[in-house]
This record gives sequence, structure tokens and C-alpha cells, in this order.
Amino acid sequence: MRPATYCVPVTDGAEQEPGTAEQDAPEASIKDQVLEQMGGWQGMVYSALPVMAFVPANAVWGLKGGAIAALAVAALVAVIRLATRTSIQPAISGFFGVAVCVVIAMIVGGNGKGYFLYGIVMQAVFAVAFAVSLLVRWPLVGVLWHLFDERKKEQTGAAAGAGADWRSDRRQYRTFAWLTVLWIAMFAVRFAVQFALYQNDDVGGLGVARIIMGWPMFAVGLLITFLVARRATHARTE
Repeated sequence: MRPATYCVPVTDGAEQEPGTAEQDAPEASIKDQVLEQMGGWQGMVYSALPVMAFVPANAVWGLKGGAIAALAVAALVAVIRLATRTSIQPAISGFFGVAVCVVIAMIVGGNGKGYFLYGIVMQAVFAVAFAVSLLVRWPLVGVLWHLFDERKKEQTGAAAGAGADWRSDRRQYRTFAWLTVLWIAMFAVRFAVQFALYQNDDVGGLGVARIIMGWPMFAVGLLITFLVARRATHARTE
């Protein structure tokens, strides 16, 4: 008589409970999360190319030459993004942003410094918006962080959070308030430096400042925000 045999199904973990799968999934590193928000290393490089094309072309061929060079490079970047199947949104928004700067530059005229005017004004707008969020006790960094966190949980199927409860947590509120102050300072420094260069008609200096105070400074701000905010939110859930 043959011995009885029993079949025990062996799985690779795909059938485990959704909540367990989510808990077991490794969390993305801080570096990966920061790069994701900035569009990766390619996004950092692509964002600097139109400025790098505008400044020398403007110096050699004048405002029209600089405008054509910036638009041509922005269009090329958009084509490359689409050809490599990168997200279409950065391709369109990047070209649109350069086009807005070119239009303003043509309206302002002169030596081409108007190309940087839109970015300078936006730094002031962001600084004011973040400052107002502090005054109304809704620190904007906290609002954006939790919106990002809730969206991420929806995409992964994890349990949703508790909405605006973070404001009732004194530690979290204080953390996000100080992070909001950090971003206000960053926007204010950008505005002060670039506005001073704009007043001095220093187009070359504006180009250098736009690149150095663009993604590099933004990356540092994001890194600090991710490190501090993640520690504050994780401390509450433990």
C-alpha cells in the first residue's frame, strides 16, 4: 500500500494579506525619494540647460538669439523626454516655463535680464505664501507632506491616515512650522540675491545664480525636509 501524500501549496508571498505585503515592502531610501520629487538626475540637468544656452547666446547674438537658443534647447529636452518615455508632464511644463521667461524677456527688452524676472517674482510669491500659512497655523510644509503621504498610501493600498490630526500633535506641528521657516528663508535668499543681480543688470550672474540656487538648493531643502519630517511622523506612529 502506497503511503499517503499531501500537497502543501508553496507561494512566493504574493497571496499574503495586503497590509502584510505593504509592511514587508522595503521603504524607498531618502535619496530615492528626493530624486523622485526632482525628476531624477536627468531632471536636474535638463532644467539648467535652457539657462546655460540663453546666457552665452544672449551675450553673443543679443536678446533674440538668446531667446531662440533657450526655446530650441527646451524643445530638444521635451523631445528627448518624450522619446525616452519620461513623464510627459515635466516635458510640457518645462517648455512652457521657458516660453514664459522668453516672452517676458522680449517684453522687458534691454540686455535680456527680463528672462529671469518670472523666477525672481515667484520666489517672493512662495515666500509670502509659506509665511501666511504660518500665520494661519497651517504650516505649508506640513500640509504638503501629509498630502504627499496620503497620496502615496492610496497608490500602495495602505491604510489612510488621520487627515489634519497632525496639527494637534505638538511635536509634529512644531517640526513642520520650523521646516516652513526653512523654506521661507530659502525663497527669501533666492529673491534677495537674484533681485540684486537684476537691479545691477548682471545677466551672467543671474544665470549662475539661477543654476546654483535652483536644483542644488532645492535638493538640500528637500533632503532636510524628508529627514526631519519622516522622523517626526514615524515617532508618532511608534
